[in-house]
Amino acid sequence: MIDDVRDIIERGIRSLHDALPEIRKLASSDDSRKREDAATALVEISKKRENEVVSEMIIWAEEEDPNIRRISSEGLRGVARRNPEKILPVIEKLKTDDSLYVRKSVAALLRAISKKNPEFVADLCRKWAKLKNKNTNWIIRQDIKKLPEEQQEELKSLIMELRMSATRYMKFRTPPLKRENI
Repeated sequence: MIDDVRDIIERGIRSLHDALPEIRKLASSDDSRKREDAATALVEISKKRENEVVSEMIIWAEEEDPNIRRISSEGLRGVARRNPEKILPVIEKLKTDDSLYVRKSVAALLRAISKKNPEFVADLCRKWAKLKNKNTNWIIRQDIKKLPEEQQEELKSLIMELRMSATRYMKFRTPPLKRENI
C-alpha cells in the first residue's frame, strides 16, 4: 500500500498542503483500496508532520461525506498509538456520528489505543457514557472488548445504569395518556 502512495507521502512530508487535494480525492473514492491508500498516506505523513495532520483531520471530521470523516479517524492511527490525547479533538467530533462506517473506525482506533493505554480508553468511555447517545454507546460497547475484564464490567454497568435512569426520567416526564371514549 505504501508503494501505491509513496509520491503523495513524499510530497506531504515536504508540504502537507500540497498533498491534501490528492489525499482527499482518494479518501472520498468509492473504491475501498483508494480510501485505505489515503489513510496510509496520512499515517506516514503524520510521522513527520503530526500537528499539521491532526489539525487538518479536525476539519475533515466535520465533512458531510462519511468517507472523509472516516479517514479523519483512520489517518490518525499512528498518532493515536504515540499520543492518544492529541486525537481527542477529532474523535470528540465523531463520537455521535450517524454513520456506522465512521463509528467502526473510531471504535477500532480506540481498541488500538487500549492495548497500550487501557486507562485512557476506560476514562474516555466513562465520560462518553454520560452522554446517553445510542451512537456513542455503540462505540463504547465495541471499544471495551480489549479492556481488562473488570473495566469492561464497570462500563457495561454504567451504560445500563444511565440507560435505566434515562428511562425512569422519561416515564416521569411523560404526561399520562388521555382515556377518551372508553
